Order: sequence, then structure tokens, then C-alpha cells
Amino acid sequence: MSAILVDPQLSEGACRDALYSGSTVMLKPQVASKKLCAFAWQMIQDAFYPLHPEQAQHELPVEKFAAIIAALKPKFTHSPESKQFLKELFEELGWDPAKTYFDVPKLRIVTHSSYLTSGMGYAYKAHRDVWYSAPPCQINWWTPINEIQERSAMVIHPRYFNREVPNNSSSFDAYKWNAEGRKNASLYVNNDPRNHPHLQENIDLDWQVLVGRPGSLMLFSAQQLHSTVPNDSGKTRFSIDFRTINEDDILAHRGARMVDASCTGTTLPDFIRSTDHARFAEDIVKTYEVGGRAEDGVLVFDPGA
Repeated sequence: MSAILVDPQLSEGACRDALYSGSTVMLKPQVASKKLCAFAWQMIQDAFYPLHPEQAQHELPVEKFAAIIAALKPKFTHSPESKQFLKELFEELGWDPAKTYFDVPKLRIVTHSSYLTSGMGYAYKAHRDVWYSAPPCQINWWTPINEIQERSAMVIHPRYFNREVPNNSSSFDAYKWNAEGRKNASLYVNNDPRNHPHLQENIDLDWQVLVGRPGSLMLFSAQQLHSTVPNDSGKTRFSIDFRTINEDDILAHRGARMVDASCTGTTLPDFIRSTDHARFAEDIVKTYEVGGRAEDGVLVFDPGA
């Protein structure tokens, strides 16, 4: 049974179990999450100066806007400060940092209307992260950087957590995505031909729209079907998301039950331990691989390549 759990008094293990069962967890802003958002907002302001970032799209041609965020997003993602704030967050919440691995935090920028919906500003259609080759114990974390409303929020479709839905995940390979899809994101401004897995049938989706204050945290399973509310708020939305996995659950192959993922490869090599940034050993990674390794694929995406 799924539920929205608001600031639950649960141990880390009990919280993970609730997420694997389809519940969504909402946490109030933490000291570390507020520091992470403040750090990101300062970078955003510097990048768009002298324009206000939320209104910059009304002043800039879309090509210029896309060029700004093409430099901004990796600068934030790969900064040592971003990684340090995540470690501090896990410690603050009582999650064991020595067993918590994370994928580097991503800056998401969702513009108003259809100004930019490709490449660095890709507007995600309804999808599960497990269609992107995520392990079943992956937990997604999402936080707004600035004030948002229900017209520019994240939406969960919990009715379909354990129900198979039509999708194109069979054509997605994690290692080819590293070699091509992630590498070429900044090239696409007016259209996006990349192979994004998504829902492929017009079904009656339930909408569980969750709105929080800057720095608040929304946690949900990678098995959860989710999407972005079409932004018609009149301003650009800025948010941060990242993903975690627990070492014990990886070794035990625990997590949510996957019902319709047909992708190949695995994103497990992307994750680093929060204490020392170590990655999982090759023999562990191979236990999660599906379909072998494509010759033209890349195991770990290198943003400097």
C-alpha cells in the first residue's frame, strides 16, 4: 500500500522499505539541503547576471539561454561542494554515509511554456528510472531551489507502481547512453532525437502533485512512474535531483519489484560512496548487467571527454 509520508519517524532501513513498497516520503528542509540549494542558486545567479534567472528566458534568445545552462549544469554537478553537501545531508538524516552511494546531483531547469524542451532543458515525459537501467534499490531525491507551485512541480503516478505500462525501454542501453545521449545533450535546442525511455500509450494517469519549500526533499523509488508538470507558471523552475543506493541492498539484490523494464546495461558504475567516492567492484556491477556490454558503449560517463 502506497502513502505520502511526511517527515516520518523511521529508521533508514524502514524508510527504504516504505519507498520500495511504493510510498513517497516528504522531508522538511534540512540544514545541508538548504546549503546545497543556496550554493546552486548563487551559481545560477552568477551565470545569468545581470538578468533574474527565473525571468531570463523572456529576455534571451533560446540559443543563448541553452548555451548558459550548458556551461552551468556540469559546473554545479561536478563541483566538490555539491558532493560534500550530500554527504552532510546523509549524516544529518541518520543515513549511514559509508553504505550510501550517490549519483552526482543534477541541476534541472524547466522553462515556462515551450521555450526550451530539448537537450539541457529536456522536458521529461512520464517514465520510470528503472527504464534508464537503474537498479531496483535506487531512491530518487528531488528538491526545489526556489519557490514553486503546483503548476511547475514534480508529479508521481502511484497507481501504476506495480502495474505494467507500455514503454520503449527495450531500445535503451545505459552504456550507449553514456557514449552518445549524455555526451550530446547540449547539441539539441529545437528538437531532441535522443532515445529517452517513456510511456508509449495514452492512459489515464493519476496525478499526485507534491509541492514543497526550497530545500524540502521528496524521495521516491526508481520504479515509481513520474513526470514533470508542464510549466505554465510564467517563470523558469530550478530544482536539484540526485539518486542513492544502499550497499547492503545492492549486495542482497533488494529493492522495488520491477514489472516492465526491458533495458540493457546498468547505471551502477555511476554511483560513488559518499565517504570516499569509491565505486562498486567490477564483479558486483556484472551481477546487475543485462545484455552484456556494447562495443561502442561507455561504462562511466566522462563529462570532460
